[in-house]
Amino acid sequence: MKLWLLDADIIIDLLSMGVFDSLVKNHEIHVVSAVIGEVKYFWRSGKKISADFRKNYVDQNLIKEVNATMDDVKVLLQKLPPIWRSTIHSGEIESIAVLIKHPDLIFCTCDAATIKTLPIIDLSDRGISVEAMLRQSGLGNPKKLLERHTEKHFRDNLNKGKEEKIYYVLKDGHT
Repeated sequence: MKLWLLDADIIIDLLSMGVFDSLVKNHEIHVVSAVIGEVKYFWRSGKKISADFRKNYVDQNLIKEVNATMDDVKVLLQKLPPIWRSTIHSGEIESIAVLIKHPDLIFCTCDAATIKTLPIIDLSDRGISVEAMLRQSGLGNPKKLLERHTEKHFRDNLNKGKEEKIYYVLKDGHT
């Protein structure tokens, strides 16, 4: 059983694709508080559906809610170049802070800025694309896999983050 830490976009997309409940049945899913508040609805078959995420998943103990402390967030922000701090949303900041603290979690995101951040803080190996997560979970590739869900999108942004880290280290002398 893998322990997944999911971003809001991933949850919404998996709910829309109809595979989220299968993922929940087979794995331990962790979600930070900020992300729980972001998952309000999803679309399926052209209909907007209320997620009631806290009620349907967190309160039912199907999803584990995790939190980052202010100290956890401070540690993360000290590791990031100033420009990165403004490109990452609060849910991703809290998720990455939790990821640093919990080495058993794997973070699934499709946000390009967040993926690029992983190499900066030496967590490239702790991130995963939706495509790879679904494959590892035995759920295959849904027919409606978007470009941002692909392994290629994830790897391309991870490589950009590695290049930006090299520039950051050379330019400012950080390690």
